[in-house]
Amino acid sequence: MGDFSLLRKEISLSGLECSQCAKAICKTVSELEEIENCNLDLDKKVLKIDVLDSYNEEVVISSVIDIINSIEPGLDIGVVLNSIPYKKRQRGIKKDLVSKKSKIKSENDGAKVELILNGLNCAHCAEVINDKIGKLEGIDSCNLNFVNKKLTINIIDKKKENDLVEKSINIINNTEPGLDIEIVKKVKKGVKKELILNGLNCAHCAEVINQKVNDLNGVESADLNFINKKLSIVLKKGEDDKEVISTIIDIINNTEPGLDINVAEGGKKDNKYKDEKDSSKKDLIKLIIGFVIYAIAIYQSSNGIESTMMNILLIISYIVVGGSVVLKAIKNISKGRIFDENFLMAIATIGALGIGEISEAVAVMLFYQLGEYLQGIAVGKSRKSIASLMNIRPDNAHLKVNNEIKVVSPENVEIGDIIVIKPGEKVPLDGVIIEGSSMVDTSAITGESVLRDASKGDEILSGFINKNALLTVKVTKEYEESTVSKILDLVENASSKKSKTENFISKFSRYYTPVVVSLATAIVIIPLLIIPGAKFSEWLYRGLIFLVVSCPCALVLSIPLSFFSGIGHASKNGILIKGSNYLEALKDIDTVVFDKTGTLTKGVFNVTNVNSIGISKDELIHYAAIAEVNSNHPIAKSILKYYGKDVDIENIKKYEEIAAHGIRVQYDTDMILAGNEKLMKINNILYSESKEVGTVVHIAVNSIYRGYIVISDEVKDDSKDAIANLKNIGIKEVIMLTGDNKNVANKVALDLRLDKVYSDLLPNEKVEKVEEIYKNRNEKEKVAFVGDGINDAPVLARVDVGIAMGGLGSDAAIEAADVVLMTDEPNKIYKAIEISKKTNKIVWQNIIFALSIKVIVMIMGAGGIATMWEAIFADVGVALIAVLNAMRILR
Repeated sequence: MGDFSLLRKEISLSGLECSQCAKAICKTVSELEEIENCNLDLDKKVLKIDVLDSYNEEVVISSVIDIINSIEPGLDIGVVLNSIPYKKRQRGIKKDLVSKKSKIKSENDGAKVELILNGLNCAHCAEVINDKIGKLEGIDSCNLNFVNKKLTINIIDKKKENDLVEKSINIINNTEPGLDIEIVKKVKKGVKKELILNGLNCAHCAEVINQKVNDLNGVESADLNFINKKLSIVLKKGEDDKEVISTIIDIINNTEPGLDINVAEGGKKDNKYKDEKDSSKKDLIKLIIGFVIYAIAIYQSSNGIESTMMNILLIISYIVVGGSVVLKAIKNISKGRIFDENFLMAIATIGALGIGEISEAVAVMLFYQLGEYLQGIAVGKSRKSIASLMNIRPDNAHLKVNNEIKVVSPENVEIGDIIVIKPGEKVPLDGVIIEGSSMVDTSAITGESVLRDASKGDEILSGFINKNALLTVKVTKEYEESTVSKILDLVENASSKKSKTENFISKFSRYYTPVVVSLATAIVIIPLLIIPGAKFSEWLYRGLIFLVVSCPCALVLSIPLSFFSGIGHASKNGILIKGSNYLEALKDIDTVVFDKTGTLTKGVFNVTNVNSIGISKDELIHYAAIAEVNSNHPIAKSILKYYGKDVDIENIKKYEEIAAHGIRVQYDTDMILAGNEKLMKINNILYSESKEVGTVVHIAVNSIYRGYIVISDEVKDDSKDAIANLKNIGIKEVIMLTGDNKNVANKVALDLRLDKVYSDLLPNEKVEKVEEIYKNRNEKEKVAFVGDGINDAPVLARVDVGIAMGGLGSDAAIEAADVVLMTDEPNKIYKAIEISKKTNKIVWQNIIFALSIKVIVMIMGAGGIATMWEAIFADVGVALIAVLNAMRILR
């Protein structure tokens, strides 16, 4: 037999206080066949493991971390970098390296199954389930995450998947009957592609492209974000992506020829601003030449020189300025598109030329193109303003390989790689600092202007800016899963969740142009039939005015721009809003419902009083520690921290968590109850009522009441201001729901001046209370719930707008809610509502202004009062003003 090395790894477990959890971690880790030795130093909070060198080091470490998270979630885990081959052992002495499991696995394809155990509230039961399933023959490994109630099972042989899943479900039902077990179906998603449409400045064309691409058979969904010119497509499973992309590009070219189309790869988006600037310069040169020729012709006309040369100059000016419009119109007619702005403008101006209004036709085309040019500049500036708000995407990463630093794309960095961040640079990926200390600017992610200290062992997130010292960081997430990538993805794709107003404008624009064109036709034809002596040229001119104002660009352009600006502005303030629909809904919130712990309060519990009866205080704390040792609740942790000693879990015979009541434990010959007043009442135990403010844990041993322990939480510093600010912006009711006792709940409600408070609630009773709040409400009276994004998922899903607090680095919070506050500040809720109201106000200003001007000009045109000049203002002038108005949201 040959020798081989053992690799020593050290894992830091910051925040580990529970000695029994430490024992459980070490015991479970040592049972892994890849581990030779395991030792956990609770004082130093370091887990040392010896890994057999024949196994994949990263896979083993990942398994160990999964075990740690399943036993004691929420720890700050860091892995020491270097693996040291510190001793050799002869093969075959203790463990067979090629086990039966690994032999089978190499011969058959394995399977991964996920089960959701809805209703699982017993942490001890979770450990038992995990342990029993892990020991089943045919199971490679399993991990039950008690926080999200997800059981992940890795099966060695895929052929035995159904049998092993059935056995696992039987174990679950026998251990904890009554759970709602859901098998997660893994559906292969379609391929996602992104196209960048450089040069796209026509909002109406964007709508048409989006509609046509969505109608393709090979496309599952498509969304064209006009603001960042990005067309996001999800192709159906099994489709030839090259063929579908080719079809999509043909649609784009047929709808809006001349765009510079790029297929984005690997998250890189090259918008080629230089090309757009060159195109903009060409347009400006055309305008200047056309305007000079037009000015010469008009100068001759003002001096009374009406000549053929003047008309020729006007025609040349028309061709220079409007030739591209007419050519586009002809191309579009050949493709069946007769209601786009190029066609309408071409018909209107050619019609004016036909009835002898040559100078006016040229002027209309000139000012139409000038308006389009200015509109393009305004839209470009707004795009850049929004882009600057979201300028958090890292350009590159400095990857450390041995003693060499390589500049690479963040997408090419893997988990476990070491990167170096220089002063002044953006942090490119999420990770843990392993060397150095510095101040970091978190404002781009959190909206906070105060710099934070960052030193060895601290987590650091992508999007932060390193200010003054070199940092060495070990990467913990790939770029696609990093904080900055998720934020950018949420903000950029928020346009796919359209508001009711946006959907209305999209439908309205489809009918508006055909209706106005029909009215224009009627204005030309009907008077000739019913009015004696009516002149065709006069009524044709009036009809042409209708054509000029028939394009809905002012609305199609400014409304999505307004909502996107609002979402971008909110993100700059550390508020992630997942769609225009939620931004719009926020303005109608009249009731805000808060969870208490961790939302209005800090969620940091400390023992503030121990009141014993018939035994010493130390004995009372000892009994309480025994009862709470297997619980993950913050209150349990505070009691164990106060006790500060090890609890012998081997003597625990029975353990039961009773939802919303407490815990029942059989310890040697003692039956211990620890919980609230309800627990004492259902067990017919006479207890002393506590008048103290705080969470009270009553203790009874062998049916004899032994006293209580008081645990207190603190109200957050800005909670009072947050409630006051909500009242100031028109919120009618602020309500708090909590599972805590009445005394604590009422004290918090009194301090914060809440309108209503509901205490002693079970998780399902919170949903019931929200249902009661909804009674007798109309659609405009919306309810928001503010929670932590994990435990409050059912309530967050029920309300109109679910708001998760403290989403910084929390995947669960980002997934659970409609709005995510990146920090733990309740005060940002009123800011989100304020941004929503401002956005909505500007949206309706634009709608009313645009439609009013268009209707007035159409009425004036039909009556012979308005000219083409008013019509061109009602089209491009109104669109320009609407865009500039939308940009006010960013201020």
